[in-house]
Amino acid sequence: MRVALIHPPFRHHKFSENLKVVDEEFILAPPIILAYVAAIAEKAGHKVKLIDAHTLKLDKFEVKKELEIFKPDIIGFRLDTYTFQDALSWIKYLKRELKVPIITGGINLSLYPKEVMTYQEIDFGLIGEALYSFPQFLKAFEEKKDFSSIPGLCYRKDEKVIINKPGEKLYSFDAYPFPARHLLPNHLYHSFVSQKKNFTIMLTSTGCPFKCNFCAIAGLKHYRERSPESVIREIEECYYDYGVREIDFFDATFFVNKKRCLEIFEGIRKKRLKITWTCRSRVDLVDEELLKEAKRSGLRMIFWGIESGVKDVLNGINKEIEPEQAEKAVRLAKKYGIRNLGFLMLGSPGEREKDIKRTMEWAKELGLDYVQICRTIPKPGSELHQKLKEQGKDYWRDFILGKEKERRIYVPGRVISEERLEELLKRAYYSFYFRPKYVLHTLFKTRSLGELFRYIRVALRMLFHYFYTDVEITKRRRFIKKLAHWGKLR
Repeated sequence: MRVALIHPPFRHHKFSENLKVVDEEFILAPPIILAYVAAIAEKAGHKVKLIDAHTLKLDKFEVKKELEIFKPDIIGFRLDTYTFQDALSWIKYLKRELKVPIITGGINLSLYPKEVMTYQEIDFGLIGEALYSFPQFLKAFEEKKDFSSIPGLCYRKDEKVIINKPGEKLYSFDAYPFPARHLLPNHLYHSFVSQKKNFTIMLTSTGCPFKCNFCAIAGLKHYRERSPESVIREIEECYYDYGVREIDFFDATFFVNKKRCLEIFEGIRKKRLKITWTCRSRVDLVDEELLKEAKRSGLRMIFWGIESGVKDVLNGINKEIEPEQAEKAVRLAKKYGIRNLGFLMLGSPGEREKDIKRTMEWAKELGLDYVQICRTIPKPGSELHQKLKEQGKDYWRDFILGKEKERRIYVPGRVISEERLEELLKRAYYSFYFRPKYVLHTLFKTRSLGELFRYIRVALRMLFHYFYTDVEITKRRRFIKKLAHWGKLR
């Protein structure tokens, strides 16, 4: 069979936790989950085409032309809740133009299978892991057999939607083939802080053992690690087959298992893999030995889940850390020449304006190289989302069904208005990044023209958004379009 997988362009949404400039500039990453799905299908003997329309800047018509040449038997999409309506517009277009069956997967389908299957353009959905169920489905689809035994499959029979019970077994992460990076434009990927090419992301674990109430990953209720041997083999493949020299380990929190991490670091050194890498971590998982060995293996930067510098706020989001632990972790990292990015959140339940100001002053004192500051939102599947549902409000369900438009979402327990929070968020970014001392320090550490140009572009966009709201920007764009239209009429 011929299987096409599409990663459509995505955009900033009004309900996003980030500012528009952050959503658009922070990272241009490979669609790693679709690359796993592609590898699974190829291993089962199928011909696969994976189109990263977002990175390649392809529109619907251009993708349709590529698919007309490829002639797929089925087209697959990964559905995220945030981007559901955007992906749906692509599904409707390609289904209308090509008359090819559509299958979808992704975490959104696990949350809202019935709602997703209300759209007639979506023929099939797959809940849960694709490792064995996707090849089973493709075989049954090709041979026109019954679908009733395929775990987690959603389909229609006699105009009725059937949702098979998902498989309960969690398979070993080592059983998965490596992502099919040969189907991707690896030379185009980068992050805001990456310094080398080629750049990619990699997963060495799934889920998270911690229970922060704002996090959708904590809602998955599992944590699973790959073996150090598997991780090293994938790094070798990236290094030798795709020329990768910088990797962002995209795990929710990387340093959970110290023994496993030390074995990975040792493997990188023994194989003489000259890479640099970054990762995400909690501040309470590291010690001096771990950071020293990580640096020796190429660690360049850690993205710390700091969230707030106020103990009461941290308690309110079930973070289970102390501000002093963040101070110690950053200090240790700096000792070994590791750069630090702090993830901060504003507008958490019970957080007051004075708490936000205190957090931002504290973040500057920490000596962080970068911050990414977001709004707290009830992410789909998180504990905050569950609290919203208990109040009889499920914005995400209604958004999937097309009953809700994009808007800011109510957060249970928030005491700051959305308008004021927007102002504080912009002010927080401005006060951190536009300090003269910080600007000079960042320029001194820049290692490439590409990195420098990214900083300048993002800085200019941040300044623009600082002085104008999204509404004002939209009005100005509409006015410019009208002027252009009037000019054409004349």
